[in-house]
Amino acid sequence: MRDSNILLTRYEVLILIAGWFLMTPVSADHLVMKNGDRITGEIKEIWDNDVIIEPEYDDDTKISISLDAVAYIESEQEFEVTMTDGRSVIAKLAGRDADGKQLIEIDGKRTSITLDQLEELDEISDYYDWDSRIDFNFTMNKGNTDSLNTKFYADTNLKLGDHRHIVDLTMIREEQNGARTRDNELLRYNYNWLFGDLWFLGGAGSAERDPIRELDYRFIAGATIGRDLWDKPRRAMSFQIGLGYLAEQFSPTAEDGTLLTKNSNQSVAAIWIYRFRHDFIGDDLEIYHNNAVNWYVTGRTNTVVKTVSGVRYGITDLLYINVAINFDWESDPSGTAENEDLAIVIGLGLEF
Repeated sequence: MRDSNILLTRYEVLILIAGWFLMTPVSADHLVMKNGDRITGEIKEIWDNDVIIEPEYDDDTKISISLDAVAYIESEQEFEVTMTDGRSVIAKLAGRDADGKQLIEIDGKRTSITLDQLEELDEISDYYDWDSRIDFNFTMNKGNTDSLNTKFYADTNLKLGDHRHIVDLTMIREEQNGARTRDNELLRYNYNWLFGDLWFLGGAGSAERDPIRELDYRFIAGATIGRDLWDKPRRAMSFQIGLGYLAEQFSPTAEDGTLLTKNSNQSVAAIWIYRFRHDFIGDDLEIYHNNAVNWYVTGRTNTVVKTVSGVRYGITDLLYINVAINFDWESDPSGTAENEDLAIVIGLGLEF
């Protein structure tokens, strides 16, 4: 009987401990206003003199409040913080000091600041993160001129710790009066290994075909070094330079359409890659500009430039309108192909 009572007591203790953990409130952030109001939730970011907080009563709502109206912020979590003097630190917002100023804790040491010294604050990046987009543009004309233009674009950005994988696919089809005037496919892969706060080593590769421009194939693979100028949730800018191997084949035609002898070329090529995006009006409006250039160092003399600039405007959390300008330029294209190719596209996209 005694052993039974002891056993029962042990179970009761375990139940009480489990209940205590379940009943203990989860640590939350507190935003205290100058008028005395207090908002409890999760601080998401500080950007453009606004603080964004997700209140604990609604996980689907984010409230934007001007920093000018905030007295101080209390949080147990660490953030990536950019100060107005240019410093970037990992810090906690530790409430206020005796004079009512904001306390910021860096490496266990607390310092008093004013909130307007916080240029940007973001949650620390997760080890694993990814995002994808799909754009589709479609134009059809019927009447005196029958034309059909379509463009499909998809990209995926995958982050695993210090490793980033960026893949994008572009497919363009154009027809006029039943004749195909453009038939282009481009697949690109970009790998980055971040070995410092801003610098990364990587590799870049692409595969392209465009039979209308007499290009049977063009393959490029190379090693690069790059730098992040910005790498924030609302803005990013980076560039890469490197060298790679290039192989291509053309099927040139004469003016009468006769197929001439196929030409092939292998070259060492210099690689330049530039990527930029910036969000405005919350997360609703985004401008972006991506640019890739390949200079032929050996083999035939040629330079290939591919540029995409555009604007995305969010309609919902998933759906957006996309307006883009695609500009391709080649200094020495094959056969009768033009040096430049310009297209303005308007369509819809999905982001997930």
